[in-house]
Amino acid sequence: MAIPVSTLRAVDASRLCNPYTGEPLRLEAGELVSVSSGQRFPIREGIPSFIPGSRLPPRSRIYRWLYDRFAFAYDFTLNLGPKVRYGTEAGVREEVIGRLPVGDGEAVLETAAGTALNRRHLPKEADYYGLDISWKMLRGARRNLDDWGLNARLFHADTQYLPFHDNTFEHVIQMGGLQFIHDPFRAAREMGRVAKPGATVTILDEAASAWRTLKRMPAHAAYAKDRASAIEELPRFVPQGMQGVKAEVLPSGEFYLLSFRKPG
Repeated sequence: MAIPVSTLRAVDASRLCNPYTGEPLRLEAGELVSVSSGQRFPIREGIPSFIPGSRLPPRSRIYRWLYDRFAFAYDFTLNLGPKVRYGTEAGVREEVIGRLPVGDGEAVLETAAGTALNRRHLPKEADYYGLDISWKMLRGARRNLDDWGLNARLFHADTQYLPFHDNTFEHVIQMGGLQFIHDPFRAAREMGRVAKPGATVTILDEAASAWRTLKRMPAHAAYAKDRASAIEELPRFVPQGMQGVKAEVLPSGEFYLLSFRKPG
């Protein structure tokens, strides 16, 4: 029998905070409540939701809308690519995640988790937290996790405002989608913030997107003259003070990998 997606417990709530104020949260009548301001976040179908619609910038609202409508075909499209020789993203994700030194019981946060396809490439006993801006993608994730018999905790939230306390996760990963985030610099800072000291943040995205992402950021557009220079400038996304910064194009030439380690 498949293991259901975890319901929220007190130990899970202790890792959470108001993503906009940093306040601790408490469980109260099926909602998460900020201890000082009283701001409330609903738990819908077992998934806490931290996205008041008015807070999302236009770019985020557009991509949330698109992924909500594409969610029904997402798994099929991603898995079909290698079979018809159109794209290799699914295989690259499996290879990159498979190399991560994730131990049993270690907490792993995946931002832009989509339908949680990458959960299959992590150890069964990993403490997996999957976060996405699209509610319908998360519904797909819940179905997948139940079918696979894998446990997880899912969150409806924005990568730019992570609902977790500092120093929470042994591993933070994002497999695709940095290019779609309104402020990728803020998103990278948030990933670094919630990583534990000594933890590594791993970001994968399309190589061509490095140029597009930098080009639309006014303060950084001058550093993206072409694809090659944009790849060299990927460390600009990394928060100050991080160590072991590495940016590379993977052998297929289709994807880049950006990683950095939090000091500690």
